[in-house]
Amino acid sequence: MLFLETVNHFLWSWLFLPGLLLCGGVLTWRCRGFQLRRFGLSLRLTVGQAPAGPGAEEGVTPFQAASTALASTIGTGNIVGAAQAVALGGPGALFWLWAAALLGMAVKYAEIYLGLLTRRAGEAGGPMTYIRAALGPLPAGAYAALAALSSLGMGNLAQCNTCVSALTGAVQSFLPLDGNSRFFLRLGLGLALALIAAALLEGGVRGVGRAMERLVPWMALIFLALTGAVLLRHAGRLPAVLGQVFAGAFRPRAAFGAAGGLALKETVHWGFRRGAFSNEAGLGSAAIAHAAAQAGDPAEHALWGIFEVFADTVVLCSATALAILCSGVPVAWGSVPGPELLGAALATVFGGRAAPVLLALCVGLFSFSTVIGSAVYGLRSAEYLLGSAGAALYRGLYLACIPIGSVLSTAAVWAAADTVNVLMALPNLAALLLLSGTVSQAVRRRFFT
Repeated sequence: MLFLETVNHFLWSWLFLPGLLLCGGVLTWRCRGFQLRRFGLSLRLTVGQAPAGPGAEEGVTPFQAASTALASTIGTGNIVGAAQAVALGGPGALFWLWAAALLGMAVKYAEIYLGLLTRRAGEAGGPMTYIRAALGPLPAGAYAALAALSSLGMGNLAQCNTCVSALTGAVQSFLPLDGNSRFFLRLGLGLALALIAAALLEGGVRGVGRAMERLVPWMALIFLALTGAVLLRHAGRLPAVLGQVFAGAFRPRAAFGAAGGLALKETVHWGFRRGAFSNEAGLGSAAIAHAAAQAGDPAEHALWGIFEVFADTVVLCSATALAILCSGVPVAWGSVPGPELLGAALATVFGGRAAPVLLALCVGLFSFSTVIGSAVYGLRSAEYLLGSAGAALYRGLYLACIPIGSVLSTAAVWAAADTVNVLMALPNLAALLLLSGTVSQAVRRRFFT
């Protein structure tokens, strides 16, 4: 574990984050900052038209593709990741979370656009196709293998464990459980989740899309209602907290004095790292979901990438961070918290008994939706490598891992998945840089003429 954590710190600090900054900066510059300058247009052409769009009768609609991508993206990163960004980097980390989102919008737009542009009939499209076009078949195959592993580890085992842990914790707040009872409850919940997942995956990508277009908006609204209640309850503290966010972004010690001895490099590092962890820009995974959509103009459809990063990071992660900071709950600066920080914030409004149940509801929905969204990524990656037979085998393995992840400790899985995610991001970012000219031409032609 210690070795993996050391490796991950090096990979994230010296490879992924510089690569993401370079790629996001180049795309933003070459595309004339369109993610900001045309932000209103991107909303009108995406959620402004949802759920209408081509493909309603034939396949996956744009809104269903976006919902599937958001199902994978909206997860524990929005609760735990945002809390850790604040605890490890101070309030100023939220500012750098927003900065990561700004660059991530351009990156995710490019991923989706290139995935649609290079897809072929009868082939599982997505990042594999544009990586192959830019770098060749070997890096594309390596990416697909790593994506399948990531879906199985981070998207399945780790998320199932989080989901079941949250549900078990909610039960324990009302009914004390001994060790055996807790194990069998977790196993039963894991088997139930596996059956639900099997039913959803039976309908293929279109079936998943239909389920996610109903689930994702509602779970996001529930979460925003709960965190919004905390913000309303402590609204008087919001101006001071926002002042700490902006002051702490550049002078964390000035914002908090000697609290935790926070340094600027930690604030920037954790803001960017947890922002990228949450919205998945740079991993290329969202392009897999969107490659199945019946999209008209790829340059227009790819605007969904901008909305996805905005919804995930600017809206949901900010809701978590601001709810924690405004609630006034104690934060152990420099620590690595779990969901308990948000739970404590919710308890200031809903009480100590209701808060764990509400938190379990959010964590359970977020993590299980990630399980389903990640299944699409893994299946498409397996299909790219081994055809339909490989996808069928992967589906069976994926479903079998759900109850396993529900009862086993997944600390090592989280660490290994961090490593896999960085490794799969490297060929993706390299391909995006090589093809940035293609993206900028499309953006200028479609949105600046």
